[in-house]
Amino acid sequence: MVAVEILKGFELFKGIPDDSLTALTKICHAQTMNQGDRIFAEGAKAKDLHLCRTGKVDILIWVHEPWNKNIAVHRAVPGELFGWSALVAPYTYTASADCVESGEEILINGSELLTFFSQNTVIGYEVMANLSANVSARLTQTRQRLVNEWLSSGWPTSSGTWGEQGKR
Repeated sequence: MVAVEILKGFELFKGIPDDSLTALTKICHAQTMNQGDRIFAEGAKAKDLHLCRTGKVDILIWVHEPWNKNIAVHRAVPGELFGWSALVAPYTYTASADCVESGEEILINGSELLTFFSQNTVIGYEVMANLSANVSARLTQTRQRLVNEWLSSGWPTSSGTWGEQGKR
């Protein structure tokens, strides 16, 4: 079981009372992350929500065209979540997660957490509001990272294929 004080360190649980966090600790499990390990792969069934307690995790998306490679779009550090797809249909990871600095993560089974939310709707609302703010920030960060990758790749920028009206 994970202590309430640890959960309070995550933005995901901002505004959640201690008694609710105490109930949540029953479905939280600490696990070691080792540098070089793939924690989950893009496209896999999303079973668990991951919380980075210590260490660092790169979040990677596969870009087939034009680069045919993984692009690191975020680095999860202590206090951040990753693997949010376990809470959002269709429950498929939208990115891969690779441990780049050994540490510890907290796993929460997505279906157990959603069941908890259905029984505690106010808590569920607060957590999902925090999650949506996180997802929005990550989308902005991902877009910026892809633009930077595009600009540094030497690919032409005048073709207008990205973002030009009528080309979407």
